[in-house]
Amino acid sequence: MVLDKEFLGQLLLEKSLWWCFSLSEEQKGFQASPALADKIGSEITDYETFLSYLVPESRDQVIYKLNNAGHQIKTGERILIGFKVGEKITWLINELNLTEKKGVPVAYSTCLEVSEMHELEEKLIESHSQLIIDQLQAKEEMAKKETELLQQQYSEQTQFLAMLSHELRSPLMGMNSLISIIKDRYLKQESISDQLKIMRLTIDQLNFLINDILTYSQTEFNRIQLNPTMFRLDEMADYVSHLTKSIASEKGIFVSFSLNSQNNCFYGDLVRISQVLVNLIVNAIKFTEFGGVFVEIKGSDKQLELHISDSGEGIDEAELGSIFKPFKQLESKGSMQYIGSGLGLAIVKTLVDLMGGTINVESTKGVGTSFIVKLPTKPGTCAQAEKSQPQVEPVPELVLSNSCNFHVLIADDSVINRKVLETFLHQLNCTVDQAKDGVQAWEKFQQDSYDFVFLDIQMPGLDGIQVCQKIRALPDHQKKKLKGVFALTAAHTEAEVELEGIKVDKSIFDEWLEKPASQDKIIHLLNCKEHLTHEESSEQFSEEESKADHFAQTIPEELKHLIPQFIENTLNEIAHLRSEVEVGNEEEVRKILHRLKGNMMLFNLENMVQIVKKMEQLDDYQDKANVYCLIGQVEKILNGLY
Repeated sequence: MVLDKEFLGQLLLEKSLWWCFSLSEEQKGFQASPALADKIGSEITDYETFLSYLVPESRDQVIYKLNNAGHQIKTGERILIGFKVGEKITWLINELNLTEKKGVPVAYSTCLEVSEMHELEEKLIESHSQLIIDQLQAKEEMAKKETELLQQQYSEQTQFLAMLSHELRSPLMGMNSLISIIKDRYLKQESISDQLKIMRLTIDQLNFLINDILTYSQTEFNRIQLNPTMFRLDEMADYVSHLTKSIASEKGIFVSFSLNSQNNCFYGDLVRISQVLVNLIVNAIKFTEFGGVFVEIKGSDKQLELHISDSGEGIDEAELGSIFKPFKQLESKGSMQYIGSGLGLAIVKTLVDLMGGTINVESTKGVGTSFIVKLPTKPGTCAQAEKSQPQVEPVPELVLSNSCNFHVLIADDSVINRKVLETFLHQLNCTVDQAKDGVQAWEKFQQDSYDFVFLDIQMPGLDGIQVCQKIRALPDHQKKKLKGVFALTAAHTEAEVELEGIKVDKSIFDEWLEKPASQDKIIHLLNCKEHLTHEESSEQFSEEESKADHFAQTIPEELKHLIPQFIENTLNEIAHLRSEVEVGNEEEVRKILHRLKGNMMLFNLENMVQIVKKMEQLDDYQDKANVYCLIGQVEKILNGLY
């Protein structure tokens, strides 16, 4: 059967998906096929109804196209539009065209349903997006794990270097002390003396190298800490001169020091400033074959200036920009004759920056080099420096009676260090017991009575701090003979000790002694403790008078006129403290203790500071009797000061 055109045309009009729109302003009209209405599930009677079924993004697109049909519609252009009726969305590809009917422009579109394809495409896009997100999350997680692994490796490396530093320092320092003993005994035998001189020089060089490696490690991982105290310029100069003179003597050159300051005492990190000076002087010695090194230290109200000049070979201008880079070593005859890490100047620059200072260098090839370091610091009173001064210079020798007759316990995992200490103490007629680790030290202390105990901070089993804490926790009748507990450490700073995972608490020790422990230091410690013991048992002064005298001696001169105000303020704070303890306000209690400690530290009242620290270390303040006991100790000291 042959279908006529009229029938086919009618069939297409009814069954095909289409719509058309008259673009004439006067004869606007809209028409859609019955099949389109069936497809979206609702009748389309006019243009407004048609638009109302479109999803927002499709509606805007259709309106824009039809309003600008003359410019926007291209023959055969295809757009995707969605019809939403109820919860159902039908997606159609629309092929747009323009035509005319009796001179009136008409836009019409034939449609093809692609709902399933659109849904599949959305799922593909969603799946692809989720895949990208998963990949990004996986990369982020991997990066996080890599970062954690690197941090762990860095931490382990830093701890290893700290451990290595300790393990290297201990035998070296023990050897250094043994050399002193041997040299004193065989001083007249020049051949032995020369050999010992070479041994000491080697030890000094290795110590410089160890200190550089550890300091560089700390700066790399932001673990280095400043520890400012009051110190004396003349003692720092003597200390640095002592450390560097052996290297200068070996090369036959001199190192001269000049102090130019109205003030002799300044506030700063003595260890780090000394390290800057030592590294710059050693660097100057390395590159100087003839002449010497001149060191000038200038002090003002605002800063310290360190000038280090040498008559060495100088530095090429092209190399000046890289001398502060790690592991950078310049070619020179001098550098071939001295052990170097290539870290010296890099560490100097890092430390100077850390202390807020500046460093400049001027050099002329064949003439010499000058370094100028400027460090912001303030002068202070030498009375404060006496209390805070670290072991810059060996203490003057003090004369004891013929026999000390002390019973001493030495705990150190280094046989050499134990032997050195034992030798010094035997020369003072002391009896000595040794412990190879913290566990053995604790066992020996419980089994015998000792006048003094020397504890190495880093020992297997129990470290020195843990042993000291156990000793301090014993009741008085179990340690009535004990006059002092001293810490021994090969580390230069608390940060170095803490790298080993040991929490530093200097307050529990009577003294903190850096190795090597010279005989002068041992004599000083034993003599001071014995002298204090006699003073405490003397009946010449009452307990209150002794405390008042101690109070007057430790307070800085410029603060003494504030003593009455300090006492009144402290008593008021204590009254406030009691009331807050009573109601259990722990947060306020800790604030008061923090204020008390700050004021007491300002007045150099170390004994009162330690009592407040004990209160701060309490886990809670429910045990009121214990808290009130400590408060009572502070009040007792204050009452003796009126």
